[in-house]
Amino acid sequence: MRIKLFIAAGLALQMSLTAARAQDAAETSAAGPVDPAFAGHYYLSGVMETGSELLLRPDGTFEWYISYGALDQFSRGAWHRQGGEIVLVASRPGKDRPLFAYLDRQPWSADAEQERLDLEQAALEESVRRRCPFLGGGIVTAEPVVEPVPMLDIGAGVNVATQEDGERQVKPRAEADAAIAAARTARERLESTARRVMAKGAAMNDEEEAEARRLTQAWEEARGAALQAAREAGMAEPDLSEPELPEACRLPDSVAAEAQPSERWRGGLAVLVVDPQAGEEARGVHVELRFADGQESEVTTSGGLALVRDGDGAPLVAAVLSAPYAPGRSIEVAVPEVRSGVVRFSIDAEQVTASPFERMTLRIDGTSLLPSELGRGRYSR
Repeated sequence: MRIKLFIAAGLALQMSLTAARAQDAAETSAAGPVDPAFAGHYYLSGVMETGSELLLRPDGTFEWYISYGALDQFSRGAWHRQGGEIVLVASRPGKDRPLFAYLDRQPWSADAEQERLDLEQAALEESVRRRCPFLGGGIVTAEPVVEPVPMLDIGAGVNVATQEDGERQVKPRAEADAAIAAARTARERLESTARRVMAKGAAMNDEEEAEARRLTQAWEEARGAALQAAREAGMAEPDLSEPELPEACRLPDSVAAEAQPSERWRGGLAVLVVDPQAGEEARGVHVELRFADGQESEVTTSGGLALVRDGDGAPLVAAVLSAPYAPGRSIEVAVPEVRSGVVRFSIDAEQVTASPFERMTLRIDGTSLLPSELGRGRYSR
């Protein structure tokens, strides 16, 4: 689970919980003096493809963040000055408090209704795709090999493009025209076969389904090749619109909950797991729900929110929450009886987000800080 605590201008440090801040400040007092001259917001420079920020607060607490590649890491704790260095001491979050807890019940929201609509939309689309394999998986547009540059017409329908290595590449329009014609032919074959097969009104046999997928793939590949050839020849993007398929192949239009009056929302029961400290939703939390009539249901949060059911039913009375990134930390949480709305649970994410270091030293260089652990780079305000 990735928990980002930086928002403004791409990354912005957020405030920690008051109690945790107080604990870190107390640890700082015991560890050494705080030099208020170095309090401030620092940004890392000099390290390629790496972003990092450091917030040193006057009260002796810090927050630190680094991002490189697909990895984001965060740490918080206490800081103090020790001679010519600033020392960061990461806090050790206690695990004596529950990992999950019940927060509250909120009215049915546009996000909850959208989750329901999206699930219905996905089911309808899957049904149409099973019925009509001519839809394929969507068109993938090939990226140009040579960046578009101004073209020089030297006659006979031939263009010249200058590449970075200084060479000249001659790309006849005839090749692009042939590729565009091939794509249109592939589209026409797909359309005619789809009309013939779908007109039967019966399920396809294996041979027909294989032919449908072959023609769909041929069209997608031909369209991508045509767009690539047109770019390389310096031509405008050709008109290669989607195939016109029978009505039975038409995907349903998506519906936006916010575009509907709330009186038309179906409503239901959903659960939401959030990290109050970071203000973010927690993914991958498994929730076992227990109802007053003895029934049980299980959901796993994807974007934090998980739809349980539509409409009213027996009230929810308890839930067991667990997460694969916190083995052995499942907990049963009592819930005031609730039949509908969004039931919110909290996760104390700090307990499962280990700091990448226990102690970090930064050498003072004027008003900048040089991190010895990173080997290079500097933090500057």
